[in-house]
Amino acid sequence: MNEIIFPKIELENVKGVLIDIDNTLYPYGPAHEKALKECYYAFVKKIKEGVSFDSFHNLYRAKRIEVTKRLYPQGSCRSRLFAFQSFFEELGDKNAFINACKFDALYWKSFNKNMKLSDNAHKFLLECQYKNIQVCAISDMQTYYQAQKLRALKVDHLIDFLVTSEESGVEKPGSQIFLIALKKLNLKFNDVIMIGDNEEKDIKGAEALKIKAYLVKVNYD
Repeated sequence: MNEIIFPKIELENVKGVLIDIDNTLYPYGPAHEKALKECYYAFVKKIKEGVSFDSFHNLYRAKRIEVTKRLYPQGSCRSRLFAFQSFFEELGDKNAFINACKFDALYWKSFNKNMKLSDNAHKFLLECQYKNIQVCAISDMQTYYQAQKLRALKVDHLIDFLVTSEESGVEKPGSQIFLIALKKLNLKFNDVIMIGDNEEKDIKGAEALKIKAYLVKVNYD
């Protein structure tokens, strides 16, 4: 599967678009790094001084992996809240769930503030609106956080529907998430295309249902 950029995606005879969010509409990495740094600064200021960022990051990452493995393929396997809760429990914090809520909120506040929408992705969504093509965002993650991302990116008015792994009960490439999207759009497999950055999840998941799929390479400059 060759990567493609948004302007080269063919929309003739397309009635609906299924589109991934993370690393498709915007780059995930920079926003995540800034959000985690914000959490680290709060941690050494309010919880425990003298901890290196590497130590903080390594424990957080270990807990993210732990939660993902334990809860996969449910949408909750992506939970930062559960990761932070396990993080603070590991440190012996008796109120781990309280600090987890605080740090989860801090993480997402910073993350949403630092996201940058791809210009090409934005133009593509505007073209879909102009051509009266319905758009359904489909994504692994919890619905609330993905909805907030779309709002922070200021594309919520260009998205007709949202389906997440939390709603479908399985992550991509599981067929259920695609089937729910088609039902919301009230369209058939050959009426829609899928766009995403992950070949295994987005492309193969869609193609297993005979949905034409595009692996995107987004220019963020």
